Amino acid sequence: MENKTGGKRTRKAVCVMEIGSSALRMGVYQLGRSGISRLDLLEYPLRLGHEVFAEGRISADSVRELSLALKGYTQVMKEYGVTEYRAIATTALRESANRAYVVDQLRIRNGLTVEVLENGEESALIYSALLGTPLTADSALLSYIGTGSVGAAACENGVVVRDCHMKLGFLKLSEMLGSLEDQTSRYDRALEEYVDAYFQRLPLRLGERRFLRLILTGRELDTIAGLCGAKEKDGAYLLGRDRLSALYHQASHRDTFAAARQFGLPEETADQLLPMLAIYLKMMEFTEADEIVAPVLDILDIVGGMMLSPEKKQRFEEGRAAGAMACARELATVNGADPDHAERIRGYAVQLFDRTKKLHGIAGRRRLLLECAALLHELGNRVNARSATLATYDLIKQSNFYGLNEEDALLTAEIIRFGDASGALTAKQQLLTNKLAALLLLADALDESRRGKIIDLKLRLEEEQLVVTARGREELLLERWAVEECAPYFEEVYGVRPVFVEKSNLL
Repeated sequence: MENKTGGKRTRKAVCVMEIGSSALRMGVYQLGRSGISRLDLLEYPLRLGHEVFAEGRISADSVRELSLALKGYTQVMKEYGVTEYRAIATTALRESANRAYVVDQLRIRNGLTVEVLENGEESALIYSALLGTPLTADSALLSYIGTGSVGAAACENGVVVRDCHMKLGFLKLSEMLGSLEDQTSRYDRALEEYVDAYFQRLPLRLGERRFLRLILTGRELDTIAGLCGAKEKDGAYLLGRDRLSALYHQASHRDTFAAARQFGLPEETADQLLPMLAIYLKMMEFTEADEIVAPVLDILDIVGGMMLSPEKKQRFEEGRAAGAMACARELATVNGADPDHAERIRGYAVQLFDRTKKLHGIAGRRRLLLECAALLHELGNRVNARSATLATYDLIKQSNFYGLNEEDALLTAEIIRFGDASGALTAKQQLLTNKLAALLLLADALDESRRGKIIDLKLRLEEEQLVVTARGREELLLERWAVEECAPYFEEVYGVRPVFVEKSNLL
């Protein structure tokens, strides 16, 4: 392929760096005629997880070592002609008390912007490679087992409907309970009891479901697969319950040094073997499956693919939006909200958002927050009828939604407060939530009777007013009154006043 001057045209190359708990990794990717290919994969061992899980923070020495390694990686980026990068950090940096300082030092020393992924963001990237595939065609429990966290999601028909995260990965578990190994011969018993206690609320958080399949992803799965004698088939390992139980029994009767010798593992990996297996077997208890399906996935490959393929990124965003709304619907239904009313409000809110783009100037991806707010706006009625809005706010803050990070969930909760700010937002965030709240309030007014009277709705934006023309199967007196009641707030936010016009069925 040649450029206009006759030389070869270089294909676009991107890289993804991951600052993990036990290693700094970088993948270099390129899009060619045969698709996306990985040009290189680099790995530099680190012990950030040990420091964070034991001391709560990353030491200055480790930051200097990390910075030096990143300098080497940036040189490799130049050699490959990388034009775009994404640097992500997972559990260790996420849970470090001095993470803000570390991120700032890496920005100054290395000129790199590091994005610290939240639990939900990390697992959402992994799950995105599975949603819509035959593996998730029926009821499945998706789980991501990391070094310092565990994600679990209920998936139905290719969509995540429940999502939760636990701050308990196999490296963290090893660090927390490792001292017991020297104090007792029944370390395995203590480990099992701790894992049982930590996982006891998982069924409730997943909606008391029983799953037909367990799809488990995460670190060191290839190690476990090798010890179980499992072979990779169609991009996944199949780990049988009996083989996992037998391996756990073997490992539980050996200390770290003996396990390392018997299984041919580095001592660090052998030290984490029993916690890994304890978590795997515990996850199996929540399913009807006799085996774990363990796809071979790498977060570097997934992120790199999205950077080079707009189609992959779009599928991720679509799955993210579908999952967020599915989680919102389920949470609302479980808490006694009226699903039909909520869906009508969501439809009106979407129509208002799309029709008033010139007024609000909000990025299209933010519409998802408005849709989730519409589905959840009556969530707290059963909990606290006297202060339902505040109850709704608290329930949203306490819940996990696939595809929404902590900031997204906070903004969604604030939208439902209808301008009654909690004080937790910046001025920019407050403006955003007020704009979306005004749209939600107007949408809610259009079903004030909760009878779904409107059968046709048209919106026309004029210089000084937003004309809302509705035709109903019944008289719309209550809806007209509700629109007039919310009009002052809408006008304050947008500078135009909504005017309700009822269209006669006779015309």
